[in-house]
Amino acid sequence: MENVETSRRYELDYLRVIATFGVVLLHTGAIVVIAWRHSNPGLISAFNVGNAADSLGRFAVNCFFMASGALLLKPKRNFILKTQFWKVARPTITWIAVIAIANIVLAANELRGLTGQLLNIANRPPTEIILGLLTGPAAYHLWFVYAILGIYLVVPLLRPIVELSEPRRQRLIVWLLTLWLVSDLSFRFGAFFWGTDFPKIYAEPFAYMPAGYLGLFVLGFALSHYREQLQVPQWLWVLMAVVGLSWTFTATWFAERRDAPDVWYAYDNLNLPVLLYSIGVFAWFATKERGPAPALPIVQKLSELSFRIYLSHALVLHILNVATPLGPLAREQPPVGLPVLFLVTCVITVAISWTLSLIKPIRRWI
Repeated sequence: MENVETSRRYELDYLRVIATFGVVLLHTGAIVVIAWRHSNPGLISAFNVGNAADSLGRFAVNCFFMASGALLLKPKRNFILKTQFWKVARPTITWIAVIAIANIVLAANELRGLTGQLLNIANRPPTEIILGLLTGPAAYHLWFVYAILGIYLVVPLLRPIVELSEPRRQRLIVWLLTLWLVSDLSFRFGAFFWGTDFPKIYAEPFAYMPAGYLGLFVLGFALSHYREQLQVPQWLWVLMAVVGLSWTFTATWFAERRDAPDVWYAYDNLNLPVLLYSIGVFAWFATKERGPAPALPIVQKLSELSFRIYLSHALVLHILNVATPLGPLAREQPPVGLPVLFLVTCVITVAISWTLSLIKPIRRWI
């Protein structure tokens, strides 16, 4: 059965806005979680205040990948690689320069810079900086941009598949997702459940199959495009999200209680807890029409600003953390300080993003 494509998926605007602030929340929570490592936390503890915030935001990045797949693989969409690539790359390059300058200023004031390959940039020769940008993200949150730009390069190879008629399209999409499960997720799940006891399998045959976030990208298209065929009650998506969220929180808390060497393992975006959480959230939004338009114009505006908010939030959060009393407040009194730090970061990043969007000569570049 062919699905009717609408010009805009307004429900994905809601999801994009929630996911954007979810990223800010998880990065705010990470500040507290790191500060309270090795504290042997109880259920009600400073560590778990940060863990709750970090876990709550873990759906966000996976939903960005899935929403991108749902939109960019729509059969009737006119995808132009150069346009889409530079739409993301251009402001990213600008923010890399902004972060570099900010790190120099922070270092001059004896404050720690934003984590990434631009850390301690003032003391490094240009060749080392360039090599650093090629070996890792300029700032910790920009790994997502590197990944999504890589996926964009593959989209022209996926477009001929999604433009096929049914049932050939469906069969090939199922085959791609099956390869992702067999060649990538099965190994991740095995290591998650059994650790070093999981048998090592010769990986060479699986090295050339769809893996990682490309699988999520295709899954987002499948859940969105075939939403009318999915006979899954909405409450089941909610249950999946709740189970995934609870599992992420509990597994991280238990790992910290055991003082496990990899306490963050459950936070991994492609491990089962976060996958369940993020797929449940995405599917709840993407598999049901939730109205002809956003209830409030601000939703659509924030959706349009979401990428600029993503690019800027890490630097704003970092400056508030290391250069204002909000950082110590969040670390020392998380029940009060974490929400305050999160809200102030959101307000400032939205204000910056909204202001930049009004300056026509530069808004394409930042």
